[in-house]
Amino acid sequence: MSANGAVETLEVERKYAVTSEAVLPSAAAFERVGFTPTSPESCALEATYFDTPDGDLGRQRVAVRVRAGGKDEGWHMKLKGADGSRELVWPLGAEMPDGLRREIVDRIGAEATDRLIAVATLHTTRTITRLLDATGAWRVELADDAVVAVNGLTGGRDAWREWEAELAPDAAEALLDRVEPLLVAAGAKRVRGTSKLQRALGRPASPVHDDSGTP
Repeated sequence: MSANGAVETLEVERKYAVTSEAVLPSAAAFERVGFTPTSPESCALEATYFDTPDGDLGRQRVAVRVRAGGKDEGWHMKLKGADGSRELVWPLGAEMPDGLRREIVDRIGAEATDRLIAVATLHTTRTITRLLDATGAWRVELADDAVVAVNGLTGGRDAWREWEAELAPDAAEALLDRVEPLLVAAGAKRVRGTSKLQRALGRPASPVHDDSGTP
């Protein structure tokens, strides 16, 4: 637990752009690379993101949100790094937790914190499939997300679908390399970063190019 009362985790995941018609690989395809998929489970998520109108948090690669629904609902601060996203999570409540507010003040100062507004709201229908190894342990979680976003600064709306492959806390990142070719074969294109907020604010992530030059 962090000094400001949050539960801290490290999130390692990859994001993929997909069309509305895309279908996840079959159970047989996953079994050929050593995984057994669980039955899909769906939930509805609603997340509101906060920043200053000038994007003071975003410039530091920090995202602050409150999210209802799903396994980790609550108040979140996500800090992107080279090895993944450090995530601080506080329980869901009507008001921003004092610990989160202190974390924000430490990064942008009290005066900027007083200018926080809701910069985006995301409504996501998420379908989760977990990939289990030969021992039955969860190793990778696949999220199939249908997203509707409202830009709080402009009122603009956007809708898209994406897949995310996230490692279990004790899993090796090489497992994502085993899963990725299956997702690409199903029509997915990997993109940089993991931020839905970036797209909601009109700044789409960039495709990752492989060694062959194919995006």
